[in-house]
Amino acid sequence: MLKKSVAILGKGPSVKRCTEKFIDKFQTVVACGRPIFEGYETYVGNRAHYDYANRTATPYTTEQIRELGIRSTVDTGSGTEIRENFKYKDLDPSTGVLVFHEFVTKEYDEIALIGFDLFQTNEKMYYFENKEFDSKLQWLWEDGTYDEEGKLTIVSGHNTELTYEYFNHMFDLYPEKKFYIISSYPFEEKDNVTII
Repeated sequence: MLKKSVAILGKGPSVKRCTEKFIDKFQTVVACGRPIFEGYETYVGNRAHYDYANRTATPYTTEQIRELGIRSTVDTGSGTEIRENFKYKDLDPSTGVLVFHEFVTKEYDEIALIGFDLFQTNEKMYYFENKEFDSKLQWLWEDGTYDEEGKLTIVSGHNTELTYEYFNHMFDLYPEKKFYIISSYPFEEKDNVTII
């Protein structure tokens, strides 16, 4: 049987440890939360087959969809099927967790998590510049959620420790699958988990 692989692209600063060459090894690329490609192709390449994002984010333009090759857009906001189908203790999943959950339960043999920095308090949240951030979400700076450097100033509702626990649970649940992690969070290497 032909192996299937997917690279799931988050927005954490660790994205800058990725390369286009690495991401291009994967058959499918999924964009989580509308990462920025233009100007960052060296790190993230120039393709995304799927666009998963909360409905509050500004959509990619028609031109961006065409250039990236996006085949489908999936809303991950409250009340959506993907969110309703996720259950792990009392974890409020990020878009990235929802995407991972969907793809790990499908017939994908190799999964890369890129820029999954797990919303760490007092750490920079995104690989791109603050001025490039979605203007619809400017309120995150105005209410003090992020400081002027783009660091998260509060404890995220996407519980960092429980998210890490969930990922390890899934890595153990699928020992036959191979996982690649690019993250600033100290993930533990396992027989089926490679830290890049």
